[in-house]
Amino acid sequence: MTSLEHFGYRQELRRALTVRDLVIYGMVFMVPVAPFAVFGFVFEHSKGMVPLAYLVGLVGMFYVGRGLHEVAGFFARKPVAIEL
Repeated sequence: MTSLEHFGYRQELRRALTVRDLVIYGMVFMVPVAPFAVFGFVFEHSKGMVPLAYLVGLVGMFYVGRGLHEVAGFFARKPVAIEL
């Protein structure tokens, strides 16, 4: 018996992370930070017209998603926004 069990403490939480836990933690950590890393590239390539670049990227994403396949539209998202 450990000293904590003597006081009525019982271990209830798992001390292991599953792949699902790591993916969720990674998304929670990266999602708020991701726009800051991309903003400079988009600002430079779009000559300061970031909203227009994202709008053109959104239209391209919808066009590819409806014309080819929704998965292709998802993957078309990033290159369209950066190449402007």
